[in-house]
Amino acid sequence: MSLLVSFDDIKDARARLHPAVRRTPIIPVARNGQEIGNERLFIKCENLQVTGAYKIRAAFTMLDRLTAEQKSKGVVLTSSGNFAQGFAYAGRLMNVPIAVVMLRETSPYKVDATRDHGAEVIYCDDALARQPMVNEIAKERGMIAIDTWEEYWITAGHASLGIEIAEDADGLEQVLVPVSSGGVAAGVSCAIKHMRPDVKVIGVQPEHANAAYVSRQKGEPTAIDYWDSIADGLSARRPGERPFAHIQEYLDDIVLVSEADIGRAFEVLLTRTKMLGEAAGVVASAAFLADKVDTSLKTVAALTGGNLSKDSIDKLKALAVQ
Repeated sequence: MSLLVSFDDIKDARARLHPAVRRTPIIPVARNGQEIGNERLFIKCENLQVTGAYKIRAAFTMLDRLTAEQKSKGVVLTSSGNFAQGFAYAGRLMNVPIAVVMLRETSPYKVDATRDHGAEVIYCDDALARQPMVNEIAKERGMIAIDTWEEYWITAGHASLGIEIAEDADGLEQVLVPVSSGGVAAGVSCAIKHMRPDVKVIGVQPEHANAAYVSRQKGEPTAIDYWDSIADGLSARRPGERPFAHIQEYLDDIVLVSEADIGRAFEVLLTRTKMLGEAAGVVASAAFLADKVDTSLKTVAALTGGNLSKDSIDKLKALAVQ
């Protein structure tokens, strides 16, 4: 298949989404009392998704494309948490055994949630060794290996988020989306640019989790040798080949936010909208709230997830006052 996902396949994936996947709301964010009724920032609340994050969309899309024989063998993949929960939940509903390779430092909250849906968790100590471990487990057990960075239907599944934003946000001028391996940015930007080519789509990364930003500067997927961010859901040290092709084709820019920006965004969303977002989930909003993008434009930021522990909440609150 082509590196770039076709819009016809995106529309087909959206039409075939499992009914368990929620069409989440878009709500306004007023930075202060004077902005109420005149908001320019809105959030797409995927923290309210059935598993607390957007990745359930792509998980169902990917499993839906497997044959009955492949489903019976089971699926193994790697995840920093939200894909793990998404595939675990989708697998439970579709009777597909799921095994997930996760970094040992992954939030216990996300590990427990993954196991709670019935998936097996296998630990790995090296971020760059996760996919090779997935491939080895698949070979040993006869399971289907899923590369969530590179699978065509993963990107198509992510794109349903972009379709809903384009359909539900009147007067839309700008979309902000977090970037890690680049999958959700790929899907969202592809959908938005096919439906609303006039709308700007900006990717957002933490300053010290900036592999896609560096790769865009160099013109090719590039690994970074240093990563440090509270946004553990944005753990990719290198963007995927397929996501990067979409980033180059459809993203207007990638901007960087600080750890303090992330903490303050968490605090604003919690206090102003009553929405709980994990660090990776509030990164897109952080770019607007920290004036890293054009704040005069009517903007929808993807609040991609809300799966976090009390310890993470305390750390984000501490960052907000720095």
